Amino acid sequence: MEIEIFLKILLSAVLGGIIGLEREISQKGVGLHTNILIAVGSTLFTILSFKLAELSKGADPTRLAVQIVIGIGLLGAGAIIRSRSITQGLTAAASIWITAAIGISVGIGYYLLSFIVTIFVVMIFVALNYIFSFLESQDQLNVYVISTEERASVLIEVKNIIRELGLKYMDARMRKVEGGYELEIALNTSKTKNQGFVEKIMQLSGVKEIVSEHL
Repeated sequence: MEIEIFLKILLSAVLGGIIGLEREISQKGVGLHTNILIAVGSTLFTILSFKLAELSKGADPTRLAVQIVIGIGLLGAGAIIRSRSITQGLTAAASIWITAAIGISVGIGYYLLSFIVTIFVVMIFVALNYIFSFLESQDQLNVYVISTEERASVLIEVKNIIRELGLKYMDARMRKVEGGYELEIALNTSKTKNQGFVEKIMQLSGVKEIVSEHL
């Protein structure tokens, strides 16, 4: 019996580690250590729930498992609050939730089901990462409004940055405003190129602000 409990804990740690490792590599959600602890903790609480039910004849063995779900809900809420992005926070919370469910499944004794679900979850995460990477690499039309000090040569420097990053130039307008110039420019940029463009523009001498809007 002791060996069976040990093997359950070990299997739970491995399955939680598989999910945690994928999250660690992707640098998204909770990582390796947290997923292992959640899986192992859920398995241990499930085992204890059934053991306590055996000692107290007539007790409901699922009562402690219900408390696990409630506790995991609180961890998930904490992950959402801590995350800067609501989407990433929800993904982290869902990762915590499914890892706990796998841990409970191992504790009950559904080993094959636990393994299949773990592999399925990792496949979903990997597939979604590829899809999101592909979508982020696609060019989209963005309009930038660059506020500068009174230095008209900034237009030449902006064009040099556009050429350096290999961006698709659509349209540009410059107007004189109080205290300087305001350059409005339309570009086809991906998410990564957009970030690089904004960073390089802000490094130019005389640039006070840049605002971008996706169309």
